[in-house]
Amino acid sequence: MLGDCASVPKCIDKSCQRATWRKRASVPITEDQVRGIFLRYDTNKDGLLSKEELKNAFANLGSRMPGVRAWLALQHADVNGDGLINEVEFDKLVKYTLKRGYKIN
Repeated sequence: MLGDCASVPKCIDKSCQRATWRKRASVPITEDQVRGIFLRYDTNKDGLLSKEELKNAFANLGSRMPGVRAWLALQHADVNGDGLINEVEFDKLVKYTLKRGYKIN
């Protein structure tokens, strides 16, 4: 009875091969690309990156939790504690982001 095809539900076709998904190659992101992404997300063009702007940038980088990543980036790079990333702190932010290992798909 176990080998009987009648016991297999009609919606399952055992002869059908399953689709195989190709993994796309990932390339590590460069420092210049990270800088460009963060500069593009300075939406008000004041030369400072707010938490919201960082959140949008990390979402663009593919972060699963961009809000948390933005908060962590501020904790790491915001030396003066004003809640914004300025030109002096920008290098720390870029290095922090590169350590996280973001990749371009």
